[in-house]
Amino acid sequence: MNDTDKVLDQVVELVAANTKKMGALGARALVLGKFFEAALPSLTTSQRVEITRSFRQGIEDALAMTDDVALPAEYHSALLELTNAILTALGQQPPRRQ
Repeated sequence: MNDTDKVLDQVVELVAANTKKMGALGARALVLGKFFEAALPSLTTSQRVEITRSFRQGIEDALAMTDDVALPAEYHSALLELTNAILTALGQQPPRRQ
């Protein structure tokens, strides 16, 4: 029974560590999302075009770095979903300034 307790303790530690890491990732995603929402309305059409070009290149570079790494389908799905949402938002006309 002592070995079982030791294994369970290790599992608990692993879950706790992963929960902290996921919490930090969630916090980063929240902050970056709020920054995007705040900055997007201030961008001019030409700024949006340049950011779109640079963003597309950055995503392509990131994908190229992971070509040889097997990542789960959920990773690719989330990456493409968020990438497409950002590109769609950048493609919309900025609100007119008064």
